[in-house]
Amino acid sequence: MAAHDLSLFVVQRGWGRRRQHFSWVNDIDYAFAANGRQRLKLNLVVCEESWEKIDEQARTVTETSRHAWLSSQPLSQDNVHERCNLGARHRWGIEAGFLVEKHQGYHYEHAFALDWNAMKGYHLLMRLAHVFNTLARFTRQLRDLYQQLGVRGAIAFIRSSCAANALNLPEHSHTPFL
Repeated sequence: MAAHDLSLFVVQRGWGRRRQHFSWVNDIDYAFAANGRQRLKLNLVVCEESWEKIDEQARTVTETSRHAWLSSQPLSQDNVHERCNLGARHRWGIEAGFLVEKHQGYHYEHAFALDWNAMKGYHLLMRLAHVFNTLARFTRQLRDLYQQLGVRGAIAFIRSSCAANALNLPEHSHTPFL
């Protein structure tokens, strides 16, 4: 199908305090691999949205953003909100968690193992480490440690403390971790 044969669909809606303008095209023929031998039907949606917020000088300003998603399933007026606002945005949060684990002190890399259970265990332990660290960052008693050492420093401190089988927090030794 040629690009001029594609139909553009448009819908405008509100979502919370955001004004959204969705436009999408279904059944885009995408060819890839050597000589385009592999083909997929893709569906593309773009959401342009705006909302008002109050800036530091107490003025109302209009913010805007544009998001684009590809889908393997056709889009329609009935499913564009669920796919984009409820599905794709949620997935961004999941992917953001992985980016934190890869680039902010966890050194999460591919587990090069031949044993599937070993790779799953590595992944689950990494997720647990992230959960424990997130909980610790919001625990009142450890707040000062994170402020003083930063996230990477706190992770290094906790790792070395656990490896040495001792937790040395002299200024907090009187405060229980509850």
